[in-house]
Amino acid sequence: MELVQLEHFLAVADERTFTRAAERVFRTQPALSQSIKKLETELGASLFMRDNGDVSLTEAGSLLKDYAHRMLKLRDEAARSITQLQNLEIGTLTIAAHESAALYLLPNAILRFHQLFPDVKVCVKRARLEEIPHMVLNREVQIGFLKDAPAFQELGSADVHSDRMSLIASPKHRLAEHTGVVLKDLDRVPFVVHHLCSSTDEVVLRLFSQNGIHCHVVAELWSFENVKSFVLENVGVAIVPRITVMEELRSGSLVEIALPELSFHRGTVMTFRRDCISAAAGRLIEIMRSKYRRSVVTASKQRTPPLSESASYEIESLSV
Repeated sequence: MELVQLEHFLAVADERTFTRAAERVFRTQPALSQSIKKLETELGASLFMRDNGDVSLTEAGSLLKDYAHRMLKLRDEAARSITQLQNLEIGTLTIAAHESAALYLLPNAILRFHQLFPDVKVCVKRARLEEIPHMVLNREVQIGFLKDAPAFQELGSADVHSDRMSLIASPKHRLAEHTGVVLKDLDRVPFVVHHLCSSTDEVVLRLFSQNGIHCHVVAELWSFENVKSFVLENVGVAIVPRITVMEELRSGSLVEIALPELSFHRGTVMTFRRDCISAAAGRLIEIMRSKYRRSVVTASKQRTPPLSESASYEIESLSV
């Protein structure tokens, strides 16, 4: 049974003649008659009684008429919903994000997204960096945030943020009076670290180990907000992504201590399946990349060190 056959059937049921029904559906009368005959054969029942040119429904025809209306209505609703989905009038956007992206990158971008597409629901799932590529691959989420382009061939990526690591301290800390320090000045200085952020933790420990400096960890904490609160109370200093402390540095509640060894790029990319990127995911990436382009231009005007090649490639189009 085909939907077009049901359209032909309803046209005959409504018009009560094959001639007018054929005109209504833009078919010849023989073609319409053949379509109805095929439908009757498939159902194994006569749908119309034909008496002196007048056409009326059989009992089977009356039964089918209600179902036909419902089936065609569902078809129209499905087509309308798909159009709305493509136009971002409905739908859900699922995102996997690590802590710094979820807390410090996404809120402003999601606000802009909702201003443009208020009826699209956004669902953000917090995840570890190593989990996110598999979540995108397995279609658990549509897009994910990573520090580097994923190794999986099935995944594409787009640069959306450029950051660096920052050595922070309380204004009351003795190092806060220094405009800059060298790594040996941190030997046995109390540190607080984020034990769930492996990328940051690895940077700190590798940096100290390679230079023969003892990293005196006095607290291992579970979020950047915890790390900041401990540093604010002068429990120790910390090395964190700069985006996590922008507000505190602006307000002066925390200070940044220059350390040459931290002058490397720390990027963020958004990853997606190459074979399937939804309209909603594409628009959020556009919003994030627009912010990224503006930040690159601002950095250039301020004559800050240039981004690394891996951070600035293919800025005008998605890297696939």
